Amino acid sequence: MASSSHILTQVLSRGGIIAHQTDTVFGLACIPKEASLQRLARLKQRDTGRGFILLASNCEQLNNYIECTLDELKQLSYQHTPPTTYLVNAKPHLPASLLGQHSKIAVRIVQHPTVAEICRNIGAIASTSCNISQQEICNDASICRTLFGPHIDYIETESITGTGHASRIIDLSTQKILRE
Repeated sequence: MASSSHILTQVLSRGGIIAHQTDTVFGLACIPKEASLQRLARLKQRDTGRGFILLASNCEQLNNYIECTLDELKQLSYQHTPPTTYLVNAKPHLPASLLGQHSKIAVRIVQHPTVAEICRNIGAIASTSCNISQQEICNDASICRTLFGPHIDYIETESITGTGHASRIIDLSTQKILRE
């Protein structure tokens, strides 16, 4: 029998959308390609100007997406408690739906074992909270199934839950804390 992370990796590699646990809240994810990102934005009824976060298991997976100094890379690679998302200067020519109307991209090195394994298998993934845009986040697979039904290609139910709270957000270049 295939592991949950193996199934999730297969679904993502085919351009699918998954619902999954993270180190913070239950999320929705896809590969960071324009067609998948647009599908995810439509599913969430989300303004395409908002962009998405990239989750990765290590900094190397972010090389095609970010521009930062060696010191900034070191800071990104630390294990953070609580989980911390960084706004980082984005490389040019990224998919418009990934960045939204921003010049920086949100990135987080994940500690969640299932998500980290997915990222080791497929690379960085685009993610967002599991909810209709601007509504309460659902942290439960059954509520996700009710909310999104057949529009999600796979809902992961086997892994450990995250903190249940959104991550801290820090602008990497200024060190300004944008959300605690």
